[in-house]
Amino acid sequence: MTVPSLLPRQDPRTGRDRLEVLTALIGSPSFDPLFRPDIITIPPDHPVYRWNCLVTDCERTTMGHGDLCSTHEMLWRRQRDAGASRTDFLRTAPPAGPGQEVEERPCRICPDRPARHLSLDLCHHHQFRWYHHRDRHGAGSVREEQHHLSTSFDTT
Repeated sequence: MTVPSLLPRQDPRTGRDRLEVLTALIGSPSFDPLFRPDIITIPPDHPVYRWNCLVTDCERTTMGHGDLCSTHEMLWRRQRDAGASRTDFLRTAPPAGPGQEVEERPCRICPDRPARHLSLDLCHHHQFRWYHHRDRHGAGSVREEQHHLSTSFDTT
């Protein structure tokens, strides 16, 4: 005895049709060309996804969710407390070259991104992935974490 299915049958063309629609949408002129390649590279001064310091010609990355690097953030706070406007600060702030601080070292997993953690050498994304993994599988010392990281990830 055959039991009729209550679920609708899928047409075998559905997957192909969806891929064709997606390909057509990605190829359309209104689709941002930044997102077309297989590997997406966001430029540092992208109008929406900016990741470099807002000060003109500064070569450092932003700090956390702000729009200034750590050096310019400290300068801005001092000048703000002295009564300066942000516009004047951005117009007169000297650019900073590549720094030697924590955020200027490359991530050990994705070297195109700056490291945020001094002892683990991980970017923001991989640092929190590591914390999540560590919380699920047990905590250890920083030295144990470094050893585990060097054996868990391909850092070449």
